[in-house]
Amino acid sequence: MSASKWQQLVNPVTGEIMKQTSTQAPERSNTNGWTANVARRNEQTLQQIDFDAIDGEAAFVTLTMPKQQMADVSSEQFHKWLNAWLVYIRRRGMRHYYWILEFQASGNPHLHVIVWLSDWRTGGAKRGYVHHRWDVVEQYRALAYWAKRLNADGVAAKVDAQNFQMVELGQSPTVDGVTLESATPERLLMYLAKHAARGVAHYQRQIENMPDDWQFRSGRVWGHDRGLPLREQEDFETDYPTFWTFRRLVRRWVCANASKMTDDDKHRRSIVSARRMLRCSRPDVSPYRGVSAWLPASVASQLLDAAEAMGGDYEED
Repeated sequence: MSASKWQQLVNPVTGEIMKQTSTQAPERSNTNGWTANVARRNEQTLQQIDFDAIDGEAAFVTLTMPKQQMADVSSEQFHKWLNAWLVYIRRRGMRHYYWILEFQASGNPHLHVIVWLSDWRTGGAKRGYVHHRWDVVEQYRALAYWAKRLNADGVAAKVDAQNFQMVELGQSPTVDGVTLESATPERLLMYLAKHAARGVAHYQRQIENMPDDWQFRSGRVWGHDRGLPLREQEDFETDYPTFWTFRRLVRRWVCANASKMTDDDKHRRSIVSARRMLRCSRPDVSPYRGVSAWLPASVASQLLDAAEAMGGDYEED
């Protein structure tokens, strides 16, 4: 006897439907928010994005809701608002998007979205077309649509509590009160990914203070459109001396980047963190320090070539 994936088998004696464990897909388990594995998969996906192949003008959007009504909103409802907002933006020239959902200390969901936008037009051939640009008015309308969706469901969201910033070269956008110097879409996503990874332990501590529905069915905490251009993962094999040299070169590169910061406090903390990035007391984690650092593919390729040329004979002063 054979059965297709969608065919149901009935016990001829009892009339019960027999579950086909060998042909049916396993039931999807609940998503319990940020975990170490979720944060790692998010960062790995972000590292694969081909930013050079993305068309459109980048914008950084922050969407949230009043924390006082957190207990009245399910995770399913929150994700419906997100999907409706993405549909609204897609109809107005959005090319791609990447979103990350964070939870503040109070357990309040905080949604960060990077969208790549282009001009669009409305109307038709008979009455003529009207061309639109993502100016301040359209940015306000996008935030007002989010607040309108929440207000329709009894949530007192305000437009002033949301944020919409175009990502421009040389500008320094603010993310959760932190100013990122000369931010690009890649740097913004790097910051959000690292912030989310650091917040895993914080989220696990705060999950008990969250409503029951969010504890057991938080839904996805990051996502992107299917057309987002991703690079194929490349694997390289090398000997151990070259591997250790590569790690030390990566540390030198991270230290050099940290030294460029103009804010004195950030400069100091970044330098200290970069110098200690290879230190780890866990033997199972220590080898991955350095090679897991987020750096451009072109830089990683040059550092690896330099490590191979040195033959592993590299020691820092």
